[in-house]
Amino acid sequence: MNKLLSSIKEHSLFQISVTTVILFSSLVVGISTYDFEGWFVRFLVISDIFVTVFFVLEISIRFFAEKNKLDFFKDGWNIFDTVIVVSSLIPAGAGSSVMVLRLLRLARLLRVISFIPELRFVIEALIESLKKSVYVLILIFILLYIYGVAGVILFESIEGGRFEELGEAIITLIQIMTLSSWETVMLPITDVYPMSWMYFISFVIFSSIIVLNLFVAILVDVVAERRKRLEKKE
Repeated sequence: MNKLLSSIKEHSLFQISVTTVILFSSLVVGISTYDFEGWFVRFLVISDIFVTVFFVLEISIRFFAEKNKLDFFKDGWNIFDTVIVVSSLIPAGAGSSVMVLRLLRLARLLRVISFIPELRFVIEALIESLKKSVYVLILIFILLYIYGVAGVILFESIEGGRFEELGEAIITLIQIMTLSSWETVMLPITDVYPMSWMYFISFVIFSSIIVLNLFVAILVDVVAERRKRLEKKE
């Protein structure tokens, strides 16, 4: 029995079918955000039931295909899939939140990650790089705090300048860090303090050009290391 289930699990048609149903499920959730009446509503309900039953069968096949059932839970991706499948079994009772239930259904789309090796590789590399980026995160926090306090000291007198309080200043600096319309924050302040451009330009250089690029460097390094490990295993 284990051999049969294992052959089903490893078969490319099984994996393609699961990926197709995941995408179909996400499409159904998206369509259900519109207001429909009549037969189409029944179609959406039946589709949701079909997807739920399919996922239960699929996760059961993968579980019982393991010789040692505990090995199934040693893989983090299996736990991830199981949590999503179990959450989709929550009934839409009278006291349930429809919004939460829709979000749980939408979470099924995340299962595509566990079925596409390259996506798994990217996510695993990203998580590993975040573990190695703790000191970079601390550096960013220090940078935000220093510039946030300095911004309040320098520009708190400017009404609407978004540096009247420390919390507001840090949120503004995060926007500047992402380079999202940061000039709209700077220009009203430079009208009052012409030399204030030095504050903004220096922050952009330190945060966006230097510090954030450290994340990219760490991620590239992690990806290269993981590629080497995979090549050695193969």
